Amino acid sequence: MSRKHIMDKIAIIVQRYGREINGGAEVHARLLAERLKEKYDVDVLTSCSLAYPAWDNHYPAGEEMMNGVRVLRFKDEGANRKKTRRLGRYLRGNWKYYHRGYTINNFITLSIRRIWYRRKKNHGRVFDRWIVNHGPVCKEMITYLEQEKNQYKAFIYFNYPFYPTYFGLQHTSGKSILIPLAHDEPMLYLSGFEKMFSLPGFIMYNTESERLLLESAHPVTRTIRSDLAGVGFDLPVLDENSEPPISFPYFVYIGRIDVGKGCLELMNYFSMMNRSQHRNIKLVMIGKNHLKTFVKDDNIIFTGFIGEEEKLLYLQHCAGLIISSRHESLSMVTLEAMSFGKPVLANGYCDVLKRHIEKSQAGFLYYDVKDFSVQVDKILNLSDNGKQVIARNGMQYAEKNYRWERIIEKFDIAIDYVGA
Repeated sequence: MSRKHIMDKIAIIVQRYGREINGGAEVHARLLAERLKEKYDVDVLTSCSLAYPAWDNHYPAGEEMMNGVRVLRFKDEGANRKKTRRLGRYLRGNWKYYHRGYTINNFITLSIRRIWYRRKKNHGRVFDRWIVNHGPVCKEMITYLEQEKNQYKAFIYFNYPFYPTYFGLQHTSGKSILIPLAHDEPMLYLSGFEKMFSLPGFIMYNTESERLLLESAHPVTRTIRSDLAGVGFDLPVLDENSEPPISFPYFVYIGRIDVGKGCLELMNYFSMMNRSQHRNIKLVMIGKNHLKTFVKDDNIIFTGFIGEEEKLLYLQHCAGLIISSRHESLSMVTLEAMSFGKPVLANGYCDVLKRHIEKSQAGFLYYDVKDFSVQVDKILNLSDNGKQVIARNGMQYAEKNYRWERIIEKFDIAIDYVGA
């Protein structure tokens, strides 16, 4: 490999970064960084936090090497639980206008809030304070970006609503690639984001659904060059002789266990289905549990955060993956399950998941508890041929649309474009 020069240096900015973090944006950032390092000198700029939304400064500030990637960590200087709770109340207050879609009443309510916001003389500062409350407040990171921006050919920002992206883009603008990870949530429609979405030189969307959503919410993005990339997957190497981690038929949920991810609804549906049909089907929930209240059911198993090998073992032997979120910009775990040849049962209210299922023909959709029960039955009663068809469809879909080689080619083009 030829010696790299300074213009081959890029920075990836993401709110959290670490092996123990299994959030979609954070895993996406880590996988991309570890692929791009083969062609570029990659620095990851991130916070010291492990927990969201506590921003706990778990990791020491400074530099470390992780899987060949240089990681620069900056302390969150705004760690304040009161502010975090206030943000939580704001989001919960808007949630009810959001789950049922934008009805006339919801539209009127949201419109009144927008008018109130825009009439405030200092609405720019109000919005900036809201971003600060969202965190993580890494002021030294922003200073670093301002002072060192000429070292880098390009900056890749993950996730639109966080402090590092919002304030970082203001200093690197045209040299930046934004991966917004947008989904249909109340904060996306806040007018304060309009300026931020006008700043990147390139926007890399995960799906066409995400592109259409963002261009509708913030038309300024239509003028910015963009493409679709997502994240890549390697075909798994499976040990055919491995033993199932549990003996009962089971489904898996993988990811952050949170109300916002539809987990409480999923647990209720699963428990109701088992009771009504006198079953003992298991649901294995893999990931950190953020639920304060949850359904107590012996058929629902929490593993906590587990290593990659153990996670893949659960996925290899499951009857299928259940993805319960209504709000996804890509859903890496859905694509991972498809690459394993596993059927996916997805929340049909999420447009991204619905399109994955319809295009791949590798799974099923549910909208309520009755649908849920019917689709679980379909998966459990698939014939050997039916299982093979779904497995083939899923693997072909993941291979065709989410190959690393093609994704890196797209990032090469974007990096050259903003770094020209």
